[in-house]
Amino acid sequence: MKSRKRIIITLLVCLGLAALAYFAYMFPFYEFETNDYEASREKLFSLEYLKTLVPLFIIIGLSALGIVLIIWLRKLMLKTDKNYSRFSGRQPVRKTKAPKQKPVPFMIIRWAVMIVFAFLMIWGGLLFGLKMSSVSIPILSCPWNTEQMTESSCYYLSHLSELFELPISSILIFFGSTLAFIILLGRAVCGFLCPMGLIQDIMDKIRTKTRTEGISANEKVYNALTPIKWCMVLLFIGLCFIGGNFCNFCPAVATSPILAGMSTSLYVSGFLMIFALIGGFFKRRLFCNICPLGYIVGLFHKFSLFRIKKDCTACTECGACYEACPMGIKTIYTERGKIDVTEANCIMCGECVKCCPEDKALSLTCAGIKLYTSSRKDIMSGYAPKKK
Repeated sequence: MKSRKRIIITLLVCLGLAALAYFAYMFPFYEFETNDYEASREKLFSLEYLKTLVPLFIIIGLSALGIVLIIWLRKLMLKTDKNYSRFSGRQPVRKTKAPKQKPVPFMIIRWAVMIVFAFLMIWGGLLFGLKMSSVSIPILSCPWNTEQMTESSCYYLSHLSELFELPISSILIFFGSTLAFIILLGRAVCGFLCPMGLIQDIMDKIRTKTRTEGISANEKVYNALTPIKWCMVLLFIGLCFIGGNFCNFCPAVATSPILAGMSTSLYVSGFLMIFALIGGFFKRRLFCNICPLGYIVGLFHKFSLFRIKKDCTACTECGACYEACPMGIKTIYTERGKIDVTEANCIMCGECVKCCPEDKALSLTCAGIKLYTSSRKDIMSGYAPKKK
């Protein structure tokens, strides 16, 4: 019954996505009179640049409105729900502020790399004049942004007919650079380099700073996202054969070219960006759970130099790693025999290692070298007495 139900849900989602694909050009989210893919340093400091940001302002405004509406509806449900109404009249319980854990060097480096790379991918070519022709990296970095330092693999992988029109040398460089990044980094490109990942992490930081309760991530949530992920993968692969354009669905179109000063029309991509912002606010890295390019890269995880290792003898089965994982990888918690617990969905963000309270129970490695290891001392650093 469960498998039949999943098949039906998958078919329904496929039909919905097919309808979106059919009407992608019929119902644009925001359409410029003429698409302009030219940018300059002077343009970044002109009124014309603000005009290119209009669709982004609309997306941010609608996302903020959606977040406020969801929070308000949640409070309304708590008042009207019979199971919780008896608590609504009581005085709120004073919450003790949890001690703040000291910054972990690994996380500082990861955030620094994400910020620097997002800056280079959006304005690098424009500000520094550095471009690596035909060198591609497998992340959702918008190909319409002609000022990037490197190209994005996603465009040509979903437009194979255009790829094979290039000179043979460019095709070889494309596949060579893409495979090199996949083998060397795997889905670490998602956790360290992808601008969409940075945007979602920023939304999660905003939620924690505002002390807003997020969505309780559990198996039901991840099971519901699985059919959507497969449909996105099928859409990504299928459109290149039937002549469609996956860029009309990619939320990266709503940020990278527009921030670089390009007038780029948005279609379903604009709506998906709102979904990514709202979803990323309540559930960390929500879009990464359905990202087609990320999953395709993850299929080669066995060849990646980055691994998540587990010492099963040190594990106390507390489940902190599973709760911290934004991708909902349960085997990292349930595995009791294997050392290597790397999966296709792992983005190497290190959150599982950070939240593990047992010394050396979990570690993130590169080519066998430990980059980050779980430490009880790091967990307890927030409880250390303050020096007078």
